[in-house]
Amino acid sequence: MQSLQDLCKPRASVFDRARLDTVYNLDDLPTIQPDEFFSENFVTEGMKILLTEAFNRLEGKTSGASGTFLLSQSMGGGKTHNLIALGLLAKYPKYRKKVMADFYKPGDMGALTVVAFSGRKTGTPYGIWGEIAQQLNRKSVFNSCYSPLRPPEPDEWIELLRGEPVLILLDELPPYFEAARAVPIGDTYLDRLTEIALANLLVAINGNKLPRSCVVITDLSGTAYAAGGAAITQALQSLSDLDQEVNRNVVRIDPVKINTNEIYHILSTRLFEKVPPAAEIAKLADAYGAVLDEAKKMGFSEVSPDQLKADIRNAYPFHPALRDLYARFKENRGFQQTSALIRIMRIIVSHLWNSGAAAKKGLVGPQDFDLLDASMLGEIRQINPGLEAAIAHDIAAEGGSALAQQLDGGDGTDSQDTARLIFLSSLSTATNPVLGLSRSEILGYLAEPGRDVVKLRGVLDRLQTDAWYLHLSRDGRLFFKNVENLKAKVATYARNKLREQREKELRDRLNEMFKITTRAAYQKILALPTPDQIQLQQDTVALVVFRPADDSFRAIEEYYKHQQYKNRVCFLTGAAKPYETVLERAAELSAIRTIIGEMDREGIRESDPQYVEATEIRTKLEGRFYQACRETFTILYYPSKGGLVQVDLDPKYVANEYKGEEQVLRALMECYKYTADITPDGNFRGRVESKLWPEEAKEVPWNSIRQRAATDPSWLWHHPDALANLKTELVKRDVWREMMGFITRGPFEKPATSVRVDVLSRDDQTGQATLRIRPLNGDTVYMETKGVATVSSKKIEEYDIKTTELKLSFLCVDSKGEHATGEAVMWTNSLSLKHRFFQKGAKRMCELKAVPAGRIRYTTDGSGVETKGIAYEKPFEIPADCRVILVVAEETGIPPQKASIPAPQGQVDVAPTIDRSKAAVWRCNLKKDSTGETYRLLETAKKHGAELGGVRLIIAREGRWIELNSPDDAYHAVQHFEHGADLLKEFIPEGAISIDVGTLKFDSGQLLLEMVADLKTELKEGDVRQ
Repeated sequence: MQSLQDLCKPRASVFDRARLDTVYNLDDLPTIQPDEFFSENFVTEGMKILLTEAFNRLEGKTSGASGTFLLSQSMGGGKTHNLIALGLLAKYPKYRKKVMADFYKPGDMGALTVVAFSGRKTGTPYGIWGEIAQQLNRKSVFNSCYSPLRPPEPDEWIELLRGEPVLILLDELPPYFEAARAVPIGDTYLDRLTEIALANLLVAINGNKLPRSCVVITDLSGTAYAAGGAAITQALQSLSDLDQEVNRNVVRIDPVKINTNEIYHILSTRLFEKVPPAAEIAKLADAYGAVLDEAKKMGFSEVSPDQLKADIRNAYPFHPALRDLYARFKENRGFQQTSALIRIMRIIVSHLWNSGAAAKKGLVGPQDFDLLDASMLGEIRQINPGLEAAIAHDIAAEGGSALAQQLDGGDGTDSQDTARLIFLSSLSTATNPVLGLSRSEILGYLAEPGRDVVKLRGVLDRLQTDAWYLHLSRDGRLFFKNVENLKAKVATYARNKLREQREKELRDRLNEMFKITTRAAYQKILALPTPDQIQLQQDTVALVVFRPADDSFRAIEEYYKHQQYKNRVCFLTGAAKPYETVLERAAELSAIRTIIGEMDREGIRESDPQYVEATEIRTKLEGRFYQACRETFTILYYPSKGGLVQVDLDPKYVANEYKGEEQVLRALMECYKYTADITPDGNFRGRVESKLWPEEAKEVPWNSIRQRAATDPSWLWHHPDALANLKTELVKRDVWREMMGFITRGPFEKPATSVRVDVLSRDDQTGQATLRIRPLNGDTVYMETKGVATVSSKKIEEYDIKTTELKLSFLCVDSKGEHATGEAVMWTNSLSLKHRFFQKGAKRMCELKAVPAGRIRYTTDGSGVETKGIAYEKPFEIPADCRVILVVAEETGIPPQKASIPAPQGQVDVAPTIDRSKAAVWRCNLKKDSTGETYRLLETAKKHGAELGGVRLIIAREGRWIELNSPDDAYHAVQHFEHGADLLKEFIPEGAISIDVGTLKFDSGQLLLEMVADLKTELKEGDVRQ
């Protein structure tokens, strides 16, 4: 690819500093050299319209051509340049065909009379009309308008301009009107008289009496001369108030359309003497397009390569982004648009050629300005003076101290180009401006042959991370602002952190980085303590993160030699110089945490872009902090027989997570200070017995073992529970034995045999216990129900037995003879007390039972059962005044079982009301849940001749069931239900039978009372019907 220097030749004027600020004034019209002027002139569409319409009027080619033209654009928009071009062509006929040949065919009209007035000339004793008359050498025509000063009438203007064609050029009138507001004329002011004079001039011009006269006026829209501009507007508006015959449309023209390709052609014509042909430009456009296409494929930019190539063909030798970026601040107050842009580009082109950069570039980029150049900086200040802090800190500063300069470091200009491009997009001061560029746009605009786009993305990341005045908009645009961003705020907060605050933040972070999770390597963390804060303990290994200094190891040794528990500490430290960097990083972390805390207190949502940016900064600062820690805390000192030994620590962090405990453990294992072999079956038991056990001692205090592990630096570290777990397991295995804080190590004599009896279950209704017999240290068990078991007792074959005995004795024997026979083991059952109340005639009875057996004593008068108890033999009548029955069940060698039974109250008045001779129906609601109880109930009913009603007979087994039902008012003899039960058994042979009986029917009341007595229950009021 050929460079700018190869293909283009700037004009000599570009390098002439004396011409840098040269701006043509309309007053210079008589002295301007047409050759020089038109050699640097580009005819814009606006100029074509002006020249065509004006010469149509002046040459009289069309009677309908307007005679008034208004050039309206902001300052520096090419208005004066257009007036001068028109004026020169009017004065010098020989240039007309050369300039206008492509769009207008001029006639043979000779030189014209040109009147030029600039509103910068405010000292006009006879007003504008006097100046115009004087330039026409007809001052006397307005003699009546001078004293007193008054505006000429339209007819007087016609008289003045009658005859030959006249071109009147009125430039920059708003400043004149502003000055005229302060000049009193009688009861009014000069600005009002001038406004009337101008309106009358336009009326005269746009009438039909001056067909070959022409007035061109410029306006300064959007400037400080608002009142002056309003005066021109008012003068023009007066045309609309006249009769339609006089009214003509004013032709309004924009001299330069800055948002079109015209601006490129103007710049190219003004600044370059030679540019290459279209074919060469196309080659260069293709080269740029290829680079952008590659960037797009990598996902770096969404800018269209094809569009870029087309735009380069129109914009060459300028980058197409130039027009859009400079157009952003065209409405800035005081910006002179075209003229200012020409000055800026003159400076840029001069810099590119003088610095040699033109030999390396293919296009003049929008970012190619030098902010260290006084002229360039002056232009920037005119556009937006509020970003100087951003320039000095982030972009360019004398001595190269700005961030972008430091990032480049003399190796390329990627950072500075990026910063300048973003800066240029940030200069607008308009209301609701578009500020900044997206990352896609930045990379797309800077992509060029020879530039590494991947590296450029990294540069952009660094700028976004470290620049103080670079901000991110809600839609993802990067822009500079005259307010420090979060990164700058972090730097300010961090700078104000005292050393104590920085060390506190570092201490908190170190505690987090080396937090104890497994307790394997150490059980206590002390971060940056003073020596007096380090208190070692017998059963706790402490990791001391010692403050790095030039004499760190000497201080550590001095402390260590005075300690009792020399095997309970290790020290992590490092070099002094990197430690200062760690403190800086800690201050930054503390700062961003403070800032996020402020946001939380202010109620800023976590989804807010500023909050999101703060969390992203925190993540990046955490990474930098961990990196600094990694480079600082690299030395670990651990105890050994010869003193403290150094091992290098290689800290690692993944995803900003620093597992310090794990890394210290790994380092200790690699230098064989830590062992994970702590099982009873490995080498650990041998190490304990050989290193921690006093020589030839069989029994030692357990605390002395722990103390030796803490004081002997040669003892390996292990999990803190390892010694206790080893002791527990070896005592369980009977390898060691523990008693009263002393540990005895084996071998020991084999223990004698014994029996362990486990109660699996016990039926409280029957007292039957299910036992599991387990022989200990033997294989044969004998059982005795009467007395103490011997080898002559019954030998049991099954070790799960059921018994209702109150006492059993067991003896275990080792048939192999390895274990001596121990003492017999006695097992005792427990006692349970059961009771029930029932009615016997008119008496209320109580039945007691000891389960499984035992003697019973009771009292009914509340006296102590131990001394006054009556031996129970059979059910007894409950005295009417009895409130509680005290009962005790006893058996020799078994704990007694006591009970306090509340006695039922009230009279038994049911029996006397029953007629013993009459038939009776008893609503009994009896329920039996087992087969045996069911048949016993049926047998009792049969005995007393009862018939059953409301019966539900059920047989069930493992989820299967069948039932037989009868209604309450249908009574059947017992035999029918016995037969029904037999039938049900045929369906489920092994099922359990249960019965519910609703009513019983008796032939006499006497039979009813006898069955109630047999069932040992009571009749209740309303249960019997006769």
